[in-house]
Amino acid sequence: MSDPISAFVDEREQRVQSNASNAALVAAAQNFNTESNKAQYSYNFSWMGRPIIQYPQDMIAMQEIIWNIKPDLIIETGIAHGGALI
Repeated sequence: MSDPISAFVDEREQRVQSNASNAALVAAAQNFNTESNKAQYSYNFSWMGRPIIQYPQDMIAMQEIIWNIKPDLIIETGIAHGGALI
């Protein structure tokens, strides 16, 4: 029986590599980034009642990094409202 988590990690790696070479997807992502910044899209989210001026996918990415690295100490700098600290 194969490990479903290992299979997921392998499939994710393949998707990420494939996505990087998908010109239409790359262009759409760049356009979303440009237009969402103009519209202040990242100001639309909160966590536990506190504003988080981040894209939701960036919060998940940070959680994955912290989970994988498991640092002893995290120092947050540049906070506006503290939502990302909660």
